[in-house]
Amino acid sequence: MGFIDKIQGAAADYANQQAAGSSAELTAALPAGTPIARKDVIPISARFKHSTVEAYLAIVGLSPEDVYAVIPEQSNDVNVAFTFVYRDRPEYEEGRARWASTGA
Repeated sequence: MGFIDKIQGAAADYANQQAAGSSAELTAALPAGTPIARKDVIPISARFKHSTVEAYLAIVGLSPEDVYAVIPEQSNDVNVAFTFVYRDRPEYEEGRARWASTGA
């Protein structure tokens, strides 16, 4: 692991800590039972390449009415990942496990 990798790892750790704190504050501020959007950051798949979005939607089984946004994440003007923002449902947990098992 090089110097840049360590810096990027530390930045990702910090961002995750900030996101967890923000999520906890949001949950505390809303009435009980309010649906909160889930955000999954999915790197471009080595297996599915330019079809990463379509593959993730199909494999996880996301219903169109639950998807709020699919946001491209860029580095040097190149898409490197997508953030999927959606209303979570229990059945999507199995779909996320399927996605993880694809080796994507």
